[in-house]
Amino acid sequence: MSLPKLAARVVLGYVGLVEGTAALIRFRERTAAFHAAVERAAALGRRLVVIGDPDAGMHTRLLRAYGCGDVCVDLNGCPKCPVTVVADITRGPIPDLADDSAVVFVSCVLEYVGDLDAALREIARIAGSPDNVFVVNVQPWTLTARLYPGARWRGTVSSSDGVQTVAMRPVGLDEKLLVTGALGLALATAFWPRGRR
Repeated sequence: MSLPKLAARVVLGYVGLVEGTAALIRFRERTAAFHAAVERAAALGRRLVVIGDPDAGMHTRLLRAYGCGDVCVDLNGCPKCPVTVVADITRGPIPDLADDSAVVFVSCVLEYVGDLDAALREIARIAGSPDNVFVVNVQPWTLTARLYPGARWRGTVSSSDGVQTVAMRPVGLDEKLLVTGALGLALATAFWPRGRR
């Protein structure tokens, strides 16, 4: 095996390991944040609103990291959730969700909204206070953040004194093309058949 082919395979293996590890970390973060949101809702006597179908992702259909809450809000609804509101969080106010009335859990949804500011305003309206919002994002440095179908934003969620801050930036077409091109080159180098001699 040639050195470039071996190097490309090592790089691809490393990328696969890093992406898989990031997915496992995200799973743990989702589970922990959901449990914290459940506890917060119970302590305040509020409903828990889950933004996004818990089974909408490719791998979340295999193993759920979180549940439906008391109300699930999703663009297409959620067939497994007992109470679903079909709505777009960027076009609030969402019906039947009053101002400052719930604890809100959002997992890997903000990356796909068309209007990030409108989505954050609607979440803040429902929650009333930043400490009633629990957000998990795809890690911004992953390939998933750049290449997952429909991804428009990537960023971070940071916590300070129990309050989460969301900092997102657009995923540009140039970024998607650059990453796709680099992956394509690595795949071609790693697996292109050797010529006949």
